[in-house]
Amino acid sequence: MKPLLINNLEVAKSQGILSGEIPFNSCDRLADILIQDVKNSHKIEYKLTGSTTKLHLPSLHLTIDANLSILCQRCLDVMQQALLLNYDYVISESEPDAFEGDDDVDWLEVSREMNLNELIEDELLMALPVAPTHDHGCIPHQQESGEKHNPFSVLKDLIK
Repeated sequence: MKPLLINNLEVAKSQGILSGEIPFNSCDRLADILIQDVKNSHKIEYKLTGSTTKLHLPSLHLTIDANLSILCQRCLDVMQQALLLNYDYVISESEPDAFEGDDDVDWLEVSREMNLNELIEDELLMALPVAPTHDHGCIPHQQESGEKHNPFSVLKDLIK
């Protein structure tokens, strides 16, 4: 799929609204983590809204609504991970002075061809849990390889 390239400053200044859905297979790094299962589908929807009110600078607000199939690290079964994420970005040539110390707002450099798909993929990768597990108490997966050999059983024969 062709990446969605936007002029982030123009979208912010014009208070534009972009929304749509991104196919998960267009996000290479994210696709490596996701479980491709016929009965479980992946959904990545976004809405990008331009504004000029954050710190009195051009800004963007990004909302991501995603439902992804990933592997539970406890039981090794497929699980659905629902994410509803909200991000605010200030657009400027250099990091604004008023921006320091504000953890609620991120800074993006002005770009005529900002790849929106990559920005969304980056935010999803950072939001996914490192070791996802089911909310309910699932049973840990245990591998069984048959009867274990006791290395000390030869000592038992030596005592006699």
